[in-house]
Amino acid sequence: MDKSFIADRYAVIRLAHGISGRKLSCELGQSTEYINQIENGRSLPSVEGLLNFCDYFHISVGEFFEDKFRYPVEYDKIIGELNKMDAIALNTVYDLLKLINDKRG
Repeated sequence: MDKSFIADRYAVIRLAHGISGRKLSCELGQSTEYINQIENGRSLPSVEGLLNFCDYFHISVGEFFEDKFRYPVEYDKIIGELNKMDAIALNTVYDLLKLINDKRG
């Protein structure tokens, strides 16, 4: 894991919520260029900055760094819906996902 992972993750999570870098910077109480500098790899967030970012988007630091999930916000929404289903519905969703992926690749 390197600096580019953090930059990319900031951008992916921010864009998934449809918020501009400038607005997010202000919401976090930082300079207007704060998020832009992180996303462009010019700086890294402090531990406190990372915690504030995660709190703002209601994700854990573990979810932020979980690199097997490219789109953590979307996965979280899907998992929320999956948790409402019984085993039969889950198997149906699984079969549908397999069908979609088989047709794509």
